[in-house]
Amino acid sequence: MDKPQFLYHGSKYKLDIIKPNQARGYPEENGDKYGIYAYEKFEMVIPFSLTIHWSDEGNMNIYFNDETGDVTIYEGIWDETAVGYIYKIPSETFEKIDDLQWLSKEEVVPVECIEYKGIDYKDRITFVGKAKEYRERTK
Repeated sequence: MDKPQFLYHGSKYKLDIIKPNQARGYPEENGDKYGIYAYEKFEMVIPFSLTIHWSDEGNMNIYFNDETGDVTIYEGIWDETAVGYIYKIPSETFEKIDDLQWLSKEEVVPVECIEYKGIDYKDRITFVGKAKEYRERTK
């Protein structure tokens, strides 16, 4: 498969330049590498644009399903009023690391920034355990 001209990156931060950083995902999912992660499909980066805060106890446990784009929050507080950002980025410095993800170790300047309202994604989020308890307690 040929490299697409553009990829997509999601962030809860408004950025002019996207810089590499240390990811905190699972090694078995290629989610722990240093760099900038991107996907070919816009829909796959929406979960990364959501604002999810640490729980009152200072913990966060979330899962992004790379195949469906669905999000499960086990512990953490989702700010459904927050706006996130989807970046369309040039693919030149990216290498494919698995079936879905691309990685660059160099800074990238987006060609487009799309604002995304987190509330529009609420039907794709499942709350479990402490996150579910928190939501029920604060409604």
